[in-house]
Amino acid sequence: MVGKRWLFQVQGPMGERVQIVGYVPSPEMVVFDLCEFFREWDLLFATTYGVGELLLEAVVRGGKDIVLILPGKHPLDGGMGLLEALGVRFFDAAGRELTGLGDNLKRVTSLDLSGVLKKPQNVRVTLALGEEKNEEALRLLWGDLFHFARLLFRFTGERPPDVREVGGVGMGLGVVWEVDVTGREKMPCLSGLC
Repeated sequence: MVGKRWLFQVQGPMGERVQIVGYVPSPEMVVFDLCEFFREWDLLFATTYGVGELLLEAVVRGGKDIVLILPGKHPLDGGMGLLEALGVRFFDAAGRELTGLGDNLKRVTSLDLSGVLKKPQNVRVTLALGEEKNEEALRLLWGDLFHFARLLFRFTGERPPDVREVGGVGMGLGVVWEVDVTGREKMPCLSGLC
């Protein structure tokens, strides 16, 4: 992809700090190929927190058209980690704060949206999703994802997009920032890993 490259330091799916390249083919467009980023992760303990960090930093740097190229199989935390990075806080029945992990989906009983960063005007986010779906993970976490989707609706008034169509990232992001979803045939794989 021609154009500049921006470097970003974010939290990886398993909590490690990683460097991500953002491709900038035009002044206001930033494209992230997250296939390498999501190459290795654990079903219950991976997070999408770093994707939220990427979005925030891309907007700060002037990104108005942000594209996330995602593998079909990526963490199914319902976007809980991503929402945490955008300022949403999650609590269990005892009032303890929870981090955004697939294993915590079933424990969430309330949300605090007072610190959430709403999508800036004139910013568009597109998810370019791979065809392959993580059917086994969906089966294992389906009840927890359904519980989390109901909570998101109750606390935000926004119906979350179907995780089967938008993946974990899109489910959470679609509640606070609207997203467009496209197949990857419209967006080339930049890493060669998709």
